[in-house]
Amino acid sequence: MILGILWIMVIFPALNKVPTDYGRTLFFEGDFTVGPPENSTNFPIEQMLEQKATGTQDGALFINERYMTYIAAWYKVQNALSGTDIATDFSADYSFEQTLAVDRHTLQIVTDIDENHRSGYWGPPRGLGKGDSFDLWNPGASRALTASYVRADMFRGMKVVIFEVDGKDISIGTEPQSQAPLLLSTVITLTIDPRTGTVVNQDATTTTNMDMMGQKIPIQISNVRYAEGTIVDLMGVANDAARKLFLFETVVPWVLIGVGAVLVIIDTIFIGRRRRTTA
Repeated sequence: MILGILWIMVIFPALNKVPTDYGRTLFFEGDFTVGPPENSTNFPIEQMLEQKATGTQDGALFINERYMTYIAAWYKVQNALSGTDIATDFSADYSFEQTLAVDRHTLQIVTDIDENHRSGYWGPPRGLGKGDSFDLWNPGASRALTASYVRADMFRGMKVVIFEVDGKDISIGTEPQSQAPLLLSTVITLTIDPRTGTVVNQDATTTTNMDMMGQKIPIQISNVRYAEGTIVDLMGVANDAARKLFLFETVVPWVLIGVGAVLVIIDTIFIGRRRRTTA
């Protein structure tokens, strides 16, 4: 029994955390609109997010993230064949990199260690349900935005919870030429496996408006979602993690408790026999 309690209180918590060799690549697809409504350009985009653990400090794990955005390859080919010229520096303009300090157990950003003193969660915590909310770091807004419970649902046979981030009119600076204020609004729908906290699907619409004396003019609109391959991969990650959690969080401790109880019974029987023998 002591072994079972030791597993629950000490051993399992030591195992249940983001590994120091963590690495994952996520792919997105969608479209991007640039320019005011009367003279805008829309084109399909592909986005890649590379995540890699790079070190630790005082219990925090440093996770480097590289966001790379490209004009969809098929669109480039199509336009090359038609002779239409498209921007080649798009990737440089809309790609960036950041390194976050994350608590390996809770997934909360460790503000005191993080290089830019970010706050909120790096990813959803486990066990989310009705009435819950959590603050999720958003690099576009440069702040944590609240993700709130919407409903329970089924997604490709998996029981999930839907959470939504709804950030409105967040100041992100000024337009370089006119110096007009820039305001960001974003709606992000997260489909989460509550057992593991894995986001198995994500859909986001982000709009950058220029505030012209109280009139908001959209100058950039992006719509991005997980690519099909990423959805399949993350559902596999969620199911695999759920199996391991069930095994290590439920089965193993009860087996150890059971083994301990049997050993206690056997020991009691032997003690009783020894006493009868000596008597």
